[in-house]
Parts: sequence; C-alpha cells; structure tokens
Amino acid sequence: MSKKFLYFLLTGLMMVSLMVASCGKEETETEKPGEGETTVYADRLEPKYGGIHNRVRTSDWNTWDYAAKSDMFCASMVCEELLGGDWKKGPAGTQENDWTLGYGGFIDELTGRLAESWEMPDEDTFIYHIRQGIHWWDKAPANGRELTADDIVWNLDRHFSSPLSYNYNAYATLGKAPISTRAIDRYTVEVKVKPEHQGIMANVIGDHTWFLCPDAVEANGGEPLTEWNQLIGTGPYIVNDYAVSSYIDYKRNENYWQFDPLHPENRLPYADGLHEVIIPDASTQTAAFRTGQVDMAASIHMTLSDWETVDELKTSIPELLHKEHPSSSYFSVWPRLDNPDLPFSDIRIRYAMNLAINQQELVDDYYGGHAVLMAWPYIDSPIFASIYTPLEEQPQIVQDLYGYDVERARDLMEEAGYPDGFKFTVDCPDADFLSIIKEYLKDINIDMEINALEFTVYMSMWMGGTYEEAFWGSDYLVKPQNMMCMAAGGIYNYSRVNDPQIQTAYDIVTANTAKDETKVIQALKDIGPYQLELAVPLLLPSATQHVLWWPWFQNFYGAAGGGGNANNDEYLQYFWIDTDMKDKMGFSD
Repeated sequence: MSKKFLYFLLTGLMMVSLMVASCGKEETETEKPGEGETTVYADRLEPKYGGIHNRVRTSDWNTWDYAAKSDMFCASMVCEELLGGDWKKGPAGTQENDWTLGYGGFIDELTGRLAESWEMPDEDTFIYHIRQGIHWWDKAPANGRELTADDIVWNLDRHFSSPLSYNYNAYATLGKAPISTRAIDRYTVEVKVKPEHQGIMANVIGDHTWFLCPDAVEANGGEPLTEWNQLIGTGPYIVNDYAVSSYIDYKRNENYWQFDPLHPENRLPYADGLHEVIIPDASTQTAAFRTGQVDMAASIHMTLSDWETVDELKTSIPELLHKEHPSSSYFSVWPRLDNPDLPFSDIRIRYAMNLAINQQELVDDYYGGHAVLMAWPYIDSPIFASIYTPLEEQPQIVQDLYGYDVERARDLMEEAGYPDGFKFTVDCPDADFLSIIKEYLKDINIDMEINALEFTVYMSMWMGGTYEEAFWGSDYLVKPQNMMCMAAGGIYNYSRVNDPQIQTAYDIVTANTAKDETKVIQALKDIGPYQLELAVPLLLPSATQHVLWWPWFQNFYGAAGGGGNANNDEYLQYFWIDTDMKDKMGFSD
C-alpha cells in the first residue's frame, strides 16, 4: 500500500538531550573558504570570558513563576535547584556521563547546588544543608540578601500547594507530597515524607524543584509573578530585558556563587550574557542559525526536526559540529483500558493494532533512518545500559510486536470478536503523523478518527483526563524510576493502567530509590520486557534528535535538552564563546 510520509514532532513538549566528544588541540587551524589562508585560533579547551551566547526560542516564556501555570518551571539559568548534575562526571571531565539524557534518575550522578550536601537519616526524613554565601540577585526587594533555609522551606511548601504548580499536579494530588518542611537553623532544612514515597521525593525535591525569591512574591501581594522584571533568582544569568514575541536578554550575575569545578580559580559564568530571539517560524530559525546569528541549533530550542535540513546544513557549512541522539520523550497513541465497553482491554486487539503498523517502514522511509525502532520504555543510551534490553534479547512475543503481519493481525481481530473492526477517536494536537497510522489501521478495519485540538484545549483535556477513548501523549523517559505512564494514578497514566505486576515493580523501585540502586536497577530491568508485552501504547518508532553548533560555541558537548539536570539551561554557566574565532570567521556580534 502506498503511503505518503509527513513529518511531525511536538517540539513544545519534548525535552531532548544530545552529545558529542569534540576534541581540542593546543591551537586550531582552519582554512577560510575562498581565501586559501590558514587561520589559527586559540585552544578550544582554554576557558574564555566574554561574548554573548545567542539562542532561539520558539515562543515566549510560558511563565515567570512555577505557581502561575501548570507547567514545569525549567529556568535553570535564572532559578536553581537543591541538587544538579555533576559537571565533573561529564565529557569535559571524567566522561562517566555524557549528560545527553540527564542523570537518568540515579541519585549518585548528582552533586550539591543550593544544597551543599544532603542526607536521609531514616525512612521518612531528608536533611538538606544549604550552601552558605549564595545570594539572591541584587535587585529590589531582595537587594542581594543571602539565601537561607527559610527561603527553601517557603518554596517547597509553595511548590506542593499551589494549584497551578507542576509538583502539585504531578505529586500532591496523588498524596505523594512532603508531610512537613521546617528550617532547623539558618542553613539546614528538614523535610518529612511518607516512607513509601521517599525515593521518588528524593528525585523530585532534589532535581525538579526550582527556587525563586519569596520577597518578590511578597512584593506582588502574595500573587504569582506575571512580569519578567518581578523575577528574582540565584542563577548565573539575570533577566535584563524582554520584548513580547521578540527577544529575552540576560546579563551575567556578577555575584554568582559557583566556580568552575574543572578550573576552580574561575568564577562562573563565562559569557557576559545571553540573548534569546523569539522565532516561531522554522525557516526563519534555520536562516538565523545559518547566518551565525544563533550559536547552537537543537530540536529542544527550535524546530530542527527535519533531518533533510540538518543534512543540508552539514553539507553547506562543513565547519558545523553535529550530534544525533534518541529522543528523551516518547509520543504514541495511548488507548484507555479502564472502560470495559472499549475493545482495548483485550490484549489481542492491542497486539493486532501493533502488528498492522510497519514500524521498520516508518523508520526507513518516513524518518529516513533517523529514528529508533524500539524507543520505549527505556532508551538505548549509556546511562541506561544497566536496565535496557535490546530487541534481539527480548521475549519472542515482543520481537513479533515489532514485526509487520497484517494477516495475523486480522486473525487476532476475529478471535477478539471484531472481524469487521471498530471505530475509535484519538485526541491530539496535530493530525499529520497520525494520518499515516490511520492508513495502517484501515488494513484491519479499524477506523481511527483523529480529533485535532487547539493546543490549550488538548492540554486541558490531558490535565482533566477528559479524553474518552485514546490520547496522543508522551512518556518522559529520562527518569524511568517514575514509571509514570504505567503506574496507577497520575496524569501521565493516559491508558489508566492498573496492573499488579507493574505496581509491585513500582513499589520496589520507589522503596529503594536513593537507598539501594542495585534493587532499583534489577526491578526496572525485569519489568521492562513485561511492559512491552502488555502493548499498552502503539509501539511506534521515535525520531532521533539533532544538535548543530558553530565552533566558537565551546565547552559544549551536545547536551542540549533532556531534563533531569542535563538540559542546556542547567549548564549555561560552563559554556564559553571564542569571540576572536567568531570575528575571524566573519560573524562578529
């Protein structure tokens, strides 16, 4: 059957991380095109101060306050977390982790940030020792005062009690939030949690909780911040100016607390500032990068999802550095299993749907080979090597599910009592890619009606769980310990899975996270094939993601997204700009 392949990717929800091991020499020589002259540049591994890091945003910043919108407050260049990925373990240091997919939910990959250290003295307590000498930005009303334990307590309470905050919706509504928080003294915080949720809270409190200045909120009458100039953080860059739908400017925080762990004499950050230009149009984004107005292009920051465009850029500009990496988000059709009147509770129907889709054809033709065939529930990446099982080592039934057998699919439909098929609706924000899946399913008499929604309506339907039959949603794969699409409860359990074997594994993982990683790894390793055998989502391939960057953007190794303390924002303080190289290449600011 002939199928027209269209390209679709939800870059607004994806968080993707990519890596390169770019080697440096004491000096770099390049030949300037058309001149036949050799230009010598400084050692790319030598730290350099100055310059502006130019970036692209596809839209305005969603929120200036984590309590103002039910969205994750990913603003690590301005507001920081208690813990963070250990830069010394990355490609600039020991190369234990490339940071392309974060710390993988493994606590020993983290190091102290706002918290200098932390401990778990018993099964329901965290003690965080707050780093002394960290100051809020020097602007009213904080005026550069020191961060204290009381500030941490205020933020933690607010994160888990504000109805529009991510942590409230993802954890508090499920009874997983901290029981109490208190400042023991000026630099020590105690957090009490339910023992059964201590492991997951170790991840959430340490890694996915950003801190902003209580003084700023108090000055706003206690209401969430809605303007850029109200925000006060502790991060390496300070929001300096903002023009709606145009740009966001940041200046260097001259009083930033951190020194480079690999060059301990160097106070961070290296760049004088950041400039984010807001460009929704993909072709305009590409043009800005092509002409050197943007230092780095990554799918997480711009619409760099067309591999043909990537190949063209690499060919036309051979100086560019590039890395390709699996996506950290897995998008698929998730049918509801909690309604017995729907056919999806019969596993034979789910098997039939998967067998009717030619996944390898999608990889080869639709994605041009730039995709991963088996991309869920774990990613084939070094950080997950201990829990990932290759397809050829999976049970035979799982291997069969990645095959293409329409006749077997039709037999299964008949065995399940649906020889003439059925009709169902999938709610989604875009119809393009799903139109391809619709054509595959027609071969076994399944009519998938695509209900493409305006994005805010789609998000509201997701948060409220009001979709009735199936939903196009993403599993965020950088923290498999959360098992968020398969464990009972939560807005990410799109299919409303309630499986005792899954729950047992989840309980083991939760009970041992941050305590006994051996048990966590074994439980995840064991449950992975079983999750695939259940065939809950359509087991679709996942596009790889790309990062391209100019050679003057240095100490950068391709980790441009992916969350879990490996997002590009997390590490902006470490990157430096070779302004001399940029100028000699003809791209001065």
